[in-house]
Amino acid sequence: MSSAAPHRSEPFAGSALLHPLVLGAVVLLLLNDHVFKARWPSWWTGKLSDVAGLVMFPVLLQALWEKACVRAGRGFHPSRAVLVTCVLLTGLCFSAINVSEAAGQAWQWALGALQWPARAAWALVTESRTPRVAPVAHTVDAEDLLTLPALLVALAVGWRRAAAPREAGPVPERVSGTGD
Repeated sequence: MSSAAPHRSEPFAGSALLHPLVLGAVVLLLLNDHVFKARWPSWWTGKLSDVAGLVMFPVLLQALWEKACVRAGRGFHPSRAVLVTCVLLTGLCFSAINVSEAAGQAWQWALGALQWPARAAWALVTESRTPRVAPVAHTVDAEDLLTLPALLVALAVGWRRAAAPREAGPVPERVSGTGD
């Protein structure tokens, strides 16, 4: 008989991104933006992307914060304060880009710039001309604010994760590539 220790699922920096609801939101976002909107353009496919993004984005921000803390040599434990900050920032930015033309245009260019490296790499692979940074399509639409309750899913995922009791302070995490 094996006396292996029972499997404990302790959170690590960025682990909330692996939650089934977050992974499902990423898959839904990709399918909706690249398949559903082309096949069945409607009010619903527009809102599906918003819901999926609002579930995923605060968790992504939280993961980036956690990884930055680990890289800086600080210990790690999921923080409800960081989670709430990420949810609030996401909600505020999402609201701004859906009610303000100026914020919407800033979003179009910022996301276009973030997408450019992948587009440039694809051009390199396909031996095509390197594309310019270009704004993405975005429509300022106050009705999108109806999807804000999706932030509660991100809040619930992170809240449960941060509820794990701390045993002896922050959990140190090894950073790969540091030579240890």
